[in-house]
Amino acid sequence: MISTHTDIDGFTGHVLPRGARPTAADFAGIADPDIIWEDARWWRFTERTDLHEVRYLEVRADGRTVAVAPLLITARPGGLLFYDAPRLAGTAGPMAEPELLDHPDRLRWAELTAALSGAREDQYSSVALATFGNHHGVAHAPGRSHDQRRAVMAALPGLLDQAGDELGCRSVALLYVGGSDADDVDGSATRTGYTAALLGAEGVQDLSGHSWPEYVASLSKRRRARLRKEVADYTDAGLRTVVRWGAEAIDDDVVALQVAHRAKYGLPGGEDRVRRDFDAVREELGDSCVVLGAELDRRLVGFVLYLRTPDALFARTAGFAPGIRGCYLTLTYHETARWAVEHGIRRVHYGLAAYEAKIARGCELRPRWGWFAFRGEGADKYREALTLQSRSIERRLDQVGAPAVPVPSRRPAATEPKAEQWN
Repeated sequence: MISTHTDIDGFTGHVLPRGARPTAADFAGIADPDIIWEDARWWRFTERTDLHEVRYLEVRADGRTVAVAPLLITARPGGLLFYDAPRLAGTAGPMAEPELLDHPDRLRWAELTAALSGAREDQYSSVALATFGNHHGVAHAPGRSHDQRRAVMAALPGLLDQAGDELGCRSVALLYVGGSDADDVDGSATRTGYTAALLGAEGVQDLSGHSWPEYVASLSKRRRARLRKEVADYTDAGLRTVVRWGAEAIDDDVVALQVAHRAKYGLPGGEDRVRRDFDAVREELGDSCVVLGAELDRRLVGFVLYLRTPDALFARTAGFAPGIRGCYLTLTYHETARWAVEHGIRRVHYGLAAYEAKIARGCELRPRWGWFAFRGEGADKYREALTLQSRSIERRLDQVGAPAVPVPSRRPAATEPKAEQWN
């Protein structure tokens, strides 16, 4: 049975039963979207991981479905950092850089994180409205106006609040929202008792021209000089680029590089985990796979896996052999741009982090925000930790020359939310 919640600004939320999912046949918004993370095939891939239980929130207005979104449920500690709300709040790493804080704030951060380390278990189960790929995953019905879509986004914090109650979750988060949607979400989220935090910024490269010479000619003198030097170093090192697409592009060489790459950086999961993930990508999204590989003496020494929509590439994962200098930057940014412009691609999405490298090679940084609500004792410590880590990421973006315009609740004149804790 599908649950029905209280009306919020003309919308109701419905959590689909366990095992049920929206299909492209029933909801055209996930049939062929511009954003790969809103694609029904990507959602099927997400279901095949063993990191979360996946449920779906259906948003209705006037009796019809106007939007759907995935809900990632983490039942106990140990989930994936990027989508595990109690762990994401107050954990140093890609979304919190406490070393950038002023000394008193660093001391307070240390106190808070020490207190939270023993309290996190009380915040599970936890649910995040998001999908893999650093994107909120909200798919709207085709034909909806910009204002209608913004109204849906503004209703989501309340609808997610209700869904969290129904699912028995002790914490909730609405993650990776950017653009004008962020302001709309922030107002309603703040009134509902959520705390906003800047999670980072996605690097997006818009490509000009319809051929490699046209693209190179469109660049500034500085970027053109950097490109030519890095491509020359790549070629002089004996590297050559090979491009494959389709399910067969993910072969044993790609798997081996990814396993080694994860081991080098201490990431969880060995060969079995990598093979399971790649098998799922092949089976669910094989037609959209594009693998750019760098070969040295006919041996694969680096790769980037992209997922393609008609006009864009979305970086999914990468792997590089140690000791191959200049491979990563040239393959990821320059060789990707070369292939993309020659195949009708107008935009490349690179995800979060590595901000300096992305800006230097022509990416625009697009801020991504999250909103968190925690229950019961200790919720105030989570809110304070989130405020500090948001401040640290704001400073990181300031340092790289791409400051994020704060959402209203994070602007200097704003006060802490006065709403009661989520319950």
